[in-house]
Amino acid sequence: MYWDNQQKSGFIFDNLERNSKLEKKGMTIKTTKTGTTIVGAVFKDGVILGADTRATAGSIVADPDCLKIHYLSPNIYCCGAGTAADTEFVTQMVASELELHRLNTHRESRVSHVEQRLTSHLFKYQGNIGAALIVGGIDINRPSLVKKVFYLN
Repeated sequence: MYWDNQQKSGFIFDNLERNSKLEKKGMTIKTTKTGTTIVGAVFKDGVILGADTRATAGSIVADPDCLKIHYLSPNIYCCGAGTAADTEFVTQMVASELELHRLNTHRESRVSHVEQRLTSHLFKYQGNIGAALIVGGIDINRPSLVKKVFYLN
């Protein structure tokens, strides 16, 4: 266990062995899923994005089949967590800005440009948008991921 506030990345299996022993003794271990799970991974030739599909409102399942992977451009997609309406609105706004930019420049969007547009758009609302976003795509530079968290409301 980490008591000194150190961050561990990835999955944490600290209680796995303890829970196995307790279950063997007849105790029931109750697990609770909280929040959205989004993930992104970069490999040599591309990017993989993944998300669960359940949208919750507290302990109630509001939508069991919610799409959390959003189209931004032909070469860039985004996973969103947080307030569903906020993530949908933000990704639609940025996708339309990217489309206009592509039509004017006749070039594919870059992941760094998407990061700049998201930062600008989310900062404008000064914390009134609840969104955690992972952007993944392939541009002229390489496959890459960007994480943007604006969950200040």
